[in-house]
Amino acid sequence: MRKFLVAGAALGALTAGAAQAQVQQPGFYGFLNGTYIVDGDLKNVYVSPQLGGQGAGVGDGFGGRGQLGYDFGGWDVAAAFEGAFLSRGPRQASYSASTATHALDGGGFWMVDGEVGYNIRGPGYGVRPFVAVRYARWNLKDDDGQGGAFTAKMTSWGVGPRVGVDGSLRLTESISVFGGLGASALFGKTKTAAGGTAGVGSVSDSRVIWEFDGKAGLDWEIAPLWHLAAGYQFSVWNGVTPKQEYNGFGAALNAGRTDRLIHGPFVRLAYNWGAPPSGPMAPKPPVASGKKSYIVFFDFDRALITPTAATTIKQAAADAKAGKSTRLDVTGHADKSGGDAYNMALSLRRANAVKDQLVREGIPANQIAVVGRGESMPLVQTADGVREPQNRRVEIVLN
Repeated sequence: MRKFLVAGAALGALTAGAAQAQVQQPGFYGFLNGTYIVDGDLKNVYVSPQLGGQGAGVGDGFGGRGQLGYDFGGWDVAAAFEGAFLSRGPRQASYSASTATHALDGGGFWMVDGEVGYNIRGPGYGVRPFVAVRYARWNLKDDDGQGGAFTAKMTSWGVGPRVGVDGSLRLTESISVFGGLGASALFGKTKTAAGGTAGVGSVSDSRVIWEFDGKAGLDWEIAPLWHLAAGYQFSVWNGVTPKQEYNGFGAALNAGRTDRLIHGPFVRLAYNWGAPPSGPMAPKPPVASGKKSYIVFFDFDRALITPTAATTIKQAAADAKAGKSTRLDVTGHADKSGGDAYNMALSLRRANAVKDQLVREGIPANQIAVVGRGESMPLVQTADGVREPQNRRVEIVLN
C-alpha cells in the first residue's frame, strides 16, 4: 500500500500559490504534475507468521495531478484532482501449509482537494500558508495464484482538514528553488473483503488517518508565465491500511494497523494566465522642456532587457553621447500585481538592468543615477493587484 498512496501524499503536497516556484502573481493559474512511484517494502500488508512475516506488495506505478486556481492578489482558491495507477507486485509465499503465493494485483488511487491560501510576497520570495479539505480513496486487489482459493479487495478512504505551507526563493531571473510541508487528518475507514473457496472472512476498521508530507525542487521559467519544475517528495501515513495475518491456509483473518513511508520524483508544468488587461495603451508622460526622455518596457515579473528595449537603450546612449549629456536619470517602475516591498525591489532591478546596458553602450557608470519607484508612479491607474504592461517600465532622462 505504500506506493499505492504516493500520489495522495507526494503529489497532493504540490499545491498552488507559492508552490509555483516563481512568486505567484494575481490571476488564474494551473499546473499538471507527473510522478514515478518508487517500489517499497510492503511485506507487512499480507503476513504469514509461520513464514517469518513474509507477505505481498505492489509494483512500481505512475501518478498525476491537475490543479486550477485563482489568485486575488493575496488570497487564492484552488481545486485539484489526482490519481495513480500501480502495477502488479511480485508473488510472495504466504502460508506454511500450502504452496500458495500472493501478489497484490495493483490498483488505483484518486483524491480531490479544495484549498484556500494566502500569498506573502517579498523581493524574490513567496510564502503561502494554506488550509484545505481533502477526500482520498485507495483500492487494491489480492489473489493467491491458486485458482482463487483466496481473494481480497482492500479499500481505504477518508475525508478531513489539511494545513500546510509552501515557499519559493528566486535564484536568478528564471530559476527558483521551492519546497513545502503539509499535514492531513482524514476521518474514514479501512476495509478488507476476503473471499474465495478458503472463506477467511472480512475486517473493517474506522479510524483517523494521519498524513505528513514534504517536497523540494527547482523551477525554471521556460517562457513568460510558463514554468517547468522537477523535484522529489516524501509522505508518511499513519494507520492507513489494515494488516492481514493468517495462521495457515483458510484460517481466520486478523487485522492490525500499518504505517507507510512513500517517496518519488516528480515533474510539473505550470502556467499563470493572470488577471484581465486593465485597458488601452496609455500615452507617454510629458517631460520637462529641453530634456530627452526614453521609456523601456518589461515583461511581467521580469527585469530582462528585451530586443526592443535594447534598441531603445542604444538610441538613448547614442543621443547622450551626441548631446554631451553629463547625467542620465534612470528610474524603474512596477505595476500593482505584487506587494509594495517586492515591487520596489523589482523596479530597482529593472533600473539597474538598464544602467548595465547603457554602460555596455559606452556611457560611464558614474554618469548614471538609478532610482526605483516601485508601484508609486503608474502611467495607468489601476486597482491593487492588477497587471498593467505600461506600468512595467524604466524611464531614461538625459540631462
